[in-house]
Amino acid sequence: MIVFGITGGTGAGKTSALRVLAELGAYLIDCDALYYEMLRPGTALHEDIGTAFGRDMFDASGALNRQKLGSLVFSAPQELQRLNGIIYSHLGAEIDARLARQRGARCAAVDGINMLQARAAGAFQCDCMVGVIAPDALRLRRIMARDHISEEYAKKRIDAQPGSDFYREHCDAVLENVYDSTTVFEQAVKVFFEDLLSLYESKKEKEDHV
Repeated sequence: MIVFGITGGTGAGKTSALRVLAELGAYLIDCDALYYEMLRPGTALHEDIGTAFGRDMFDASGALNRQKLGSLVFSAPQELQRLNGIIYSHLGAEIDARLARQRGARCAAVDGINMLQARAAGAFQCDCMVGVIAPDALRLRRIMARDHISEEYAKKRIDAQPGSDFYREHCDAVLENVYDSTTVFEQAVKVFFEDLLSLYESKKEKEDHV
């Protein structure tokens, strides 16, 4: 099974890329959804966050007060690093376990905004990290239409994230979305991933015969 890491900024077209991968038979893991699932009261991740940052980070129902924790970690880089270390270790182990149960699939795609950081920390391994990028002007229009927000707020969200050059530098492959039409982009995505799958399947076949 070929495992893709999928990352990129908001509005670049990751959702379309993942939809095409699903059509190609990929097993999908959404790291954001998985993170919230693993934050339920009583889970190991929930308990470790409480141990590290204090039980007062939870509300009366036991749910994590994300705003309170965010105020702490985003004002102290060392605390953010500590939190990320906890999250990456738990997420990485759960991703590995889920992938191990899907060995019959041709490929898998693990989607997350911090996939590169998780890989750098040793918490996530994949065959190919794909960065989905798009011109800022196109992303701006998409975000405004999708989330019904002002141009000013959309610009702030884009400016707060790494630019396209970051993904070009750190990813194994880059999928650039320059299309106004979602249909045309998805056609390009299909060709892109079919070529990548053929490339990495050929690599694995050669490695298996060495």
